[in-house]
Amino acid sequence: MKSLYATIGLFCMLASCTNSAQDHKSATANHHAKQIPFKDSTRTAEQDTAVGQNQQAEAWLKGIFQCTGSASGKYCYYLDKEDALCTKRFQAFLKDANEIYGPSNLTDEDLPKAEAAYKAKWGKIYPLYTEETWLFGRGNDDALDIKDVKVDKVTESKFIVFIDYGNDIRTKNEVQLVNEQGSYKIDYCKTTFLH
Repeated sequence: MKSLYATIGLFCMLASCTNSAQDHKSATANHHAKQIPFKDSTRTAEQDTAVGQNQQAEAWLKGIFQCTGSASGKYCYYLDKEDALCTKRFQAFLKDANEIYGPSNLTDEDLPKAEAAYKAKWGKIYPLYTEETWLFGRGNDDALDIKDVKVDKVTESKFIVFIDYGNDIRTKNEVQLVNEQGSYKIDYCKTTFLH
């Protein structure tokens, strides 16, 4: 009787080991089979996200120049949208720079003090403006007949925006974007007038 119990116990133990080995092989095969597509799909999703974000940033920049209402130009730029396009910090920088280098009530005595304060406040944050420069080199009114806008990607967050305003006024704008609360904002723009 003891030998019968021992034989049954040995049989159960061998069957368990065999099934356990098969289960382990099966689980390992399933684990590897699942892992490869998972890694591939994750990598693809990351690539798609990066590509999507670049396309979104470019589309956002191009969208700045979309005409609305009865404007008949190919591209337009509306001054009332400017505050929403820029970070608060960059808006303050533009204001400070243009109070010095644009039309100003500063006296000859006040100008050096204002320039020193401007340099101290912004010198470690942005490359400083040294002349009146508004976003994209725009004028003092809405531009409703811009001839052409071209956006080139430099890095994930930096773009070059070429604008042909017509009448031989063209600008090259190095634009730095940041993501702020799920939306893009311009955090710096270096404008060069092209001749």
